[in-house]
Amino acid sequence: MAAFESKKYSYRSGYSYKVPAQVVGKALESIEEKEGKVTSKSFLEYSRPETADTHSMFEWNDSIAAEKYRLRQSAAIIGQIEVKIEIADTDDGEPQEIQITPVPAFVNVAGKSTKASATFVNVVTAHEDSALWKQVLRNALAELNSFKRKYAKYKEFAKVISAIDECTINLTATDELERMLQHDQ
Repeated sequence: MAAFESKKYSYRSGYSYKVPAQVVGKALESIEEKEGKVTSKSFLEYSRPETADTHSMFEWNDSIAAEKYRLRQSAAIIGQIEVKIEIADTDDGEPQEIQITPVPAFVNVAGKSTKASATFVNVVTAHEDSALWKQVLRNALAELNSFKRKYAKYKEFAKVISAIDECTINLTATDELERMLQHDQ
């Protein structure tokens, strides 16, 4: 096995914390050396002492931390509710369930947000409002591009990455066309 001269740690693009990534990386190495693996719990326990270099990365006021946790739980629950849309059949006027895969009942219409600060609206409301629907699509594309950044180096995902690129091109082209049409009016 090759020995590493040095390791330079960094946070993923778009992420930053109070403690430099190099310090966190070394702390994680230390935990792995001691325990043979790193878990969320082992990192939290490592960081618990006020003397730990990583202590300031966590909210230690239990009432604040508990509220933040409940907000994340709340957003997760909202995000787990799905719906099948029913439409009125034109022949007899009776509701008829569309045979589609269930979709999220409420969708995040905020721009970049954390789970705790997400703003949700009913998927039908979002779909009927072009500005809200565009935001839903932008959010979805951001999630896809996050997947792309994380897994682009794996050849097994080449087709998925290609499909994400195609979606990006199509949605960007649609936005550009719409801006040009609005500008001409």
